[in-house]
Amino acid sequence: MLINNRTFRLSLGNQTVPVSASLAQNAEKIDSNKNGYLDNKELASAVLDDSLSLASVEGKDLVQEYKCQLAALPNPNAKGYHSYEQMEKELKEIAKAHPQEVQLQSLGKTPEGRELWALKISEGAQGDTSHKTGLVVTGCHHAREWMTVEAPLKLVHDILDNKSSEENQKRLREAELWVVPVVNPDGYEFTRNENSWWRKNRRPLEVDQNGKPTSAIGVDLNRNYWDGNPEHLYVYRPDGDTVGNTRDDYSATSDNPNRDTYRGPFGGSEPEVKALLDLELANPNIRGVLDYHSYGDMILYPYGYTREESPNAALYKEIGKKMQAASSGWDLGQSVGLYPASGTSDDTHDLNGILNFTIEMGRSFQPNPNTIPETTERVSKSSLAFIDEMITKDDQGALPRRLISKRT
Repeated sequence: MLINNRTFRLSLGNQTVPVSASLAQNAEKIDSNKNGYLDNKELASAVLDDSLSLASVEGKDLVQEYKCQLAALPNPNAKGYHSYEQMEKELKEIAKAHPQEVQLQSLGKTPEGRELWALKISEGAQGDTSHKTGLVVTGCHHAREWMTVEAPLKLVHDILDNKSSEENQKRLREAELWVVPVVNPDGYEFTRNENSWWRKNRRPLEVDQNGKPTSAIGVDLNRNYWDGNPEHLYVYRPDGDTVGNTRDDYSATSDNPNRDTYRGPFGGSEPEVKALLDLELANPNIRGVLDYHSYGDMILYPYGYTREESPNAALYKEIGKKMQAASSGWDLGQSVGLYPASGTSDDTHDLNGILNFTIEMGRSFQPNPNTIPETTERVSKSSLAFIDEMITKDDQGALPRRLISKRT
């Protein structure tokens, strides 16, 4: 691409390719040597997040992923991950193979018309299981985080493919597990086919009379959480963060529609978020949520909007240590320690008496598919520890009091 009479290029595989026209300004900032060629050192400096320890990042993979985005080329790793259609087909096959333990439900449709699929997993799943400990597992809030689609599927198979084991019999008997592998189907497919580093959903914020977008597209779904309770608005928009003013935006949350972390026009504005809140907040048996993200090899708990600890901090640490041990030692800590952010699922759930952990898996967004088995194995073991601990704590009456929201 040519800008100010300069051409920007980078190496991808065995080829040297041009930077996309739409990202030429980004390239100009990255090109510290001012030679028109973006070398790996310059790219690493631009993309590596200082808030993550180098031990938790695979810089080589991350740089490779960033190159695909800058060149506007599909990431070849996509062929090793489930597409939305493949995931949908697998969920239907699972439901057919395990009719006594699985009910497949659509929680609603996305802006582009895709189903937001959820598996309800429990003994007697076709009937009323609302007396059991309700738990929700979500993947792919952020479109580019491909490993978070694979991890929920691995967890489902680990439970159902060995459902006769004593441990899984107890889980099926005492828990009602909801698994939503892809919260952001539209964004996910967009990353597989067009812009591999897209983060938000794909809802046009404004359209013309023909339905074509006339402004920015998309909202960061994990900055859009608010339960509608005015007393809880501060976790969506903290004090001092004024509406429409980008100068006082709260850290990793923005009012700028062109930013990756755009929080949306109002809390709960996005159909994907509304569908999850309808499931989680209106059902009093929902006691815990596991939200899968990447990357960093971390297990996080609320709060993210403030450095103050949740009143449930001791419980988070107790359960979190069991999850940490099961994962072979991933870091455990408060979400704000990664970076401050508002409008996140974990803070909203916590305020409603639902324990919420975030698992930041892997060491890049779209790592080589050969890393899928090891990463998802660790995530599954940690998630099973969470399920077991939540069942036990619920039996003991040790979980926080639930606030019940009337969703409309």
